[in-house]
Parts: sequence; C-alpha cells; structure tokens
Amino acid sequence: MSFVADEFRRRGTARRGELAQKIISHPFVENLGMRVPQRLAVLEALDGLADAGLPDLFVLKLANGWSSRGVMILERQGPDRFFDHMALQNLTLDSVKDIQLEKAASFATKAPVWIVEELIHHTLGVGAIPFDYKFYCFRGRVGLIVQIDRNTGPVKMALFDGDFRPLRRNTDYVLSETARPGMPVIPLHAAEMLWWAQRLSLEADSPFVSIDMLDSPEGPVFGEFTYSPGGTHRKIFVFSNDMLDKLDALMDETAPEADALAASPLELRSGLAKPAGLPYRAWAGYAYGGGARGAERLHTFYKDLAVDGGEDAPGYQWYRHLAARWAGIRDRLRRGQLG
Repeated sequence: MSFVADEFRRRGTARRGELAQKIISHPFVENLGMRVPQRLAVLEALDGLADAGLPDLFVLKLANGWSSRGVMILERQGPDRFFDHMALQNLTLDSVKDIQLEKAASFATKAPVWIVEELIHHTLGVGAIPFDYKFYCFRGRVGLIVQIDRNTGPVKMALFDGDFRPLRRNTDYVLSETARPGMPVIPLHAAEMLWWAQRLSLEADSPFVSIDMLDSPEGPVFGEFTYSPGGTHRKIFVFSNDMLDKLDALMDETAPEADALAASPLELRSGLAKPAGLPYRAWAGYAYGGGARGAERLHTFYKDLAVDGGEDAPGYQWYRHLAARWAGIRDRLRRGQLG
C-alpha cells in the first residue's frame, strides 16, 4: 500500500512514467506480440470527432488518464451527436468537449491529448462495456486479479487470487459503498491472460504493477500498465490483514521456481480447446446472473476435455485447473453466495 501511494504521488522511475502512458505503452506491447486496441486517431483538439472517417462506435480516452476517468464509449447519432455508453447519456459534440476538458484539467498534466480507439467486443456479452481484468503482478508473479463490470452503477467487482480462485468477500476483502459485488467469471482466455500478465510485468521496471486487460473473442487485449491502481489507492476494496501479508510477501520475495502451470508456454495455452463463442456467452452469462447451471456446464466442458485427453495430453493440467475453478463458482452459486 505504501508503494501504491508513493507511485500515485510521483512515478518512481522514468521507465514507469513512460509505460504509464497509453500512447507509449500500446506500441511497446504490440511490438511484443500482444494485441492492443486499434488506434483510430490521436487528437489535440476534439473537433476531429466530427470526422466522417471515424466509425459509428468508438472509445475516446485521455492519453495520460487513468481509472477510467474521462473514458467514453461513443456511438454516433448524427453529425455532432453521440450516445455515451459509459454515462448512459446523449451528448452533443460541444458537451463532449466540455466534459473532456474538465476531466483533463483534473489530471493537472500538460496540454491534453486524446486517443480514439476501436471498441473491443468482449466474450461475455453482458452490456456494451467489456469487463476489465486487472492483474496485480510482482516481478513475473500474479498475486491478485480484479474483475470490474462497468455496465452497472455502482460498478460490480469480484476478486480472485493469482490462480483465478475467487476470494471471499467480507473475509479476504471488503467493498466500499462505491462498488457492488459481482459474480466471478473465469474469462475465456484466462490461461493466455495469465501468461501475458507474467510476461509484461517483467518489463514494468517495478516490484509491483497492475496489468489491465480485456478478453475478446480473438484473445486477450492489453489495456494499460497501472502502478497506482484506484481500487487500492482509493480504498474501493480493502484487504484483510492476511491478504495484505500475502501481497507484502510478494513484494519482498524473489520469484520462486514456477510450477508446471505457471511455466507453461504461450503456445500451449493458446492451443487449449475452448467453448465456442455462443455457448461460452450463454454459460458464463447465466453464471454471472446467478445461475449455477451455467457454471456447471463450463465445469463439465473442461472436465470432459481432461478425461478424454488423458493425463499425458499437453493441456491436461490446464483443463483440470479450469474445471476446478468453475466447480468452485458452481458450488458458491448453489450455496446462494452471490458475489
């Protein structure tokens, strides 16, 4: 927590300052081989939003912003009219400008620059806004995963340990009044997301960094490096003493020898069999809505892959792992533990 507070006031190294800027981090991560949202434009003034060359649905964000402040998902309704899916309101071009200039001033940085990006369509299909998955990383180790659903107000959150095992609300952590509990959902590309979180954290020049990602039908999509995540700094969720001890240990220790799952290569993870898009959306969406049957379907899907392939199959351990995680969510739902 001390590290996060210090980084919020001032970046500890020049490298962190660079990677915290999306305009720098996105080309860097793309060069490493990970998908990033397609950049449609970089604007120093927002009159360019009226450009007919932009698609009818896109994301607008400040290049140096964070914590989703000022992020808009804009759908064009006319030459200078938009619907913002984040704020659920109709806006004119002038009102978009006014809101963005106010947000830019709140960051107290130099002259604002805006990025226009493609909207990533997510695998779950709940609302227009894709779920955020924030991987709290410690020199190549994932210690915590935060799932954020911004399709509701307040946002819905669920927390996992570094292996996608759901944490216990009111035991491992407490949510503030600015967030509501959400059901944990294992993303379709969980195995690949974990690999990229491990890999990218080694580039962060830091003992801690949050690697933000989205889960698209085509695979993981990078969001940003965050050295002072708002969830912890603004106490949207507060950890138990036991959880703080575990995270502090990750800050201090050198990386232990990786187990078989953590050490498995990206090629193996990318080649794992997965549910098709429609079944995954239906099963995971049903589970997210509180239905144990959806989690049971996903548990059975991965369990059958493990049984059919046998213990010598390359993906056997991952299939068992994912089956166990969905079984845990199923059992939580059957006990009525919603979020």
